[in-house]
Amino acid sequence: MNHTDYFLYRWQLDALVSWLRCGRSGIVEAVTGSGKTNVALAAAADAHRRGLFVLVVVPSRVLMNQWTARLHEFLPQCRIGRLGDTFTDQVKDCDILVTTRHSASAKKPLPPTDAGGLIIADECHGFGGATLRKSLIHEYQERLGLTATLERSDEAVEKTLIPFFGGVCYRYGFGQAISDGVCAQPRVAFAAVPLADDERSEYDAIEASLVQARQTLRDVPNMPQDSFGDFLAAVSYLAENDGGPHGKAATIYLEAFSKRREIVATSRTKYEVLSNFAHLIRDSAGTLLFTQTVKAANHAINRLDPLLGIDIITGATSRGDRERILGALREGTLDAVAAPRVLDEGIDVPDANLGIVISASRTRRQMIQRMGRILRRKPLGSGARFVILYASDTLEDPSANERDGFMEEMEDISESSHVFGAGQHDKLGKFLDYAGPKKLIEPKTVGPMASISDLPSRLDDIGRYAWLSFLSWPEVTEAHEEIWATNSIGTYEAPYLDFEVQELPEITKERVKRTKDTRLSTGENPVKLLKHPDGFVLQCTGCEALSAVTPFRWKALESTVECSCLW
Repeated sequence: MNHTDYFLYRWQLDALVSWLRCGRSGIVEAVTGSGKTNVALAAAADAHRRGLFVLVVVPSRVLMNQWTARLHEFLPQCRIGRLGDTFTDQVKDCDILVTTRHSASAKKPLPPTDAGGLIIADECHGFGGATLRKSLIHEYQERLGLTATLERSDEAVEKTLIPFFGGVCYRYGFGQAISDGVCAQPRVAFAAVPLADDERSEYDAIEASLVQARQTLRDVPNMPQDSFGDFLAAVSYLAENDGGPHGKAATIYLEAFSKRREIVATSRTKYEVLSNFAHLIRDSAGTLLFTQTVKAANHAINRLDPLLGIDIITGATSRGDRERILGALREGTLDAVAAPRVLDEGIDVPDANLGIVISASRTRRQMIQRMGRILRRKPLGSGARFVILYASDTLEDPSANERDGFMEEMEDISESSHVFGAGQHDKLGKFLDYAGPKKLIEPKTVGPMASISDLPSRLDDIGRYAWLSFLSWPEVTEAHEEIWATNSIGTYEAPYLDFEVQELPEITKERVKRTKDTRLSTGENPVKLLKHPDGFVLQCTGCEALSAVTPFRWKALESTVECSCLW
């Protein structure tokens, strides 16, 4: 308790109280940049004090290293082990083990004693696949899931994640985080870009082919109609699982939809206007350019490279190069970084105050990850800003029926938002001349504690336990000993929050799944072997995610791609 002096945001302590009320089993759903990791660190410290083993399961080796560093800093007295990425530490040799999901699935590290343990699942929305769900080890009686949004395009939330964790015990969105001063409130500009003539012709031809498939799908029983995002998720579900005419129509629709998205995402007119933002990028405190593919990111690089300092990070970027690039962005020697989704999750990105969205995100989860990169709390005089390029009169258009769900969310939480037509670059530049609020909101914090007299007077047993156990105190008092002796958190009915279950259509004809011999990524798409400057990698053909680089062809063929096709 006296190893370090630290504080929690008030929402973090409230989240821990809610987790206790749910019997130490639940999911904390909090937006990127709000500090979910600190919630888990406090829970891990208390579990260790109670003699429990702690297992932290993460999506990637990058996050494994980040978590290990944070745990060493927060709990220097603990033995921190790693499992995965050539590390082979055993549970018997450490107090806390950080492991990748694949290693946890394969090795199944169980608590070393009958006391049991706490499992912390970071980015827990990604644990629902057939293989990765095995990393949710049931021998851990205490369970904490962390995610920005519990969103998937399959039934894993309802059938795997909620049964394991119990439910969502606390939810913290951008609106509340901005109101609390934990996140910055952005100014958002939607900038129209016309398609080139040949791109428009191709787009319209594909749109015509979508009409019949869309009509067939609209008539499928139980097909969601109100939200386009829900409709698209249901179509993906049919394409994956239905072998009948509904599944065929879904596959045709998704292929055509993907072609349309590729046209607008890689439209050359988008990259032609990027030079208009060069001065904004140079004057920013760091800029991130968000794209969906490596090809799109390279287009941005080619357009902006002569005008400013910009680099690219992809799944194939080595760890050393990635750290060098992000370090240069942090120090200000690099103006911008372009990335095809690799910055969406699991990368410790330096603070930036300008985001340029060239290719719109496909899911709410990805949108929240992107927003969180820019909306981290800013110092006085630094305003968070977004420019969202959209191809006019397409599915990207803010006025379109099929608009991505992130548009509404961006508008709802923005300080101000405006749609600018093609050619209104001067007006857009003036609009984005935003230095943030004149006065910052100071987030509510709790701790470090000085004495028992600082405890709130009206606390029930769970609240008292939380204040005494999760906050920093100068010494252990009789009040601590008393509450710990009883471990009095009660056995009440767990007050889990409601969550929206994705409405999915009925399967009329079960699709025959691929054989076990088919090489798959974690997202159930085929993979292909690629030559890399440092050896070989596997690439998911769905989202283009890459496996770890290895000098050996045979080892690459045995690896698995951690992708986001189903997330």
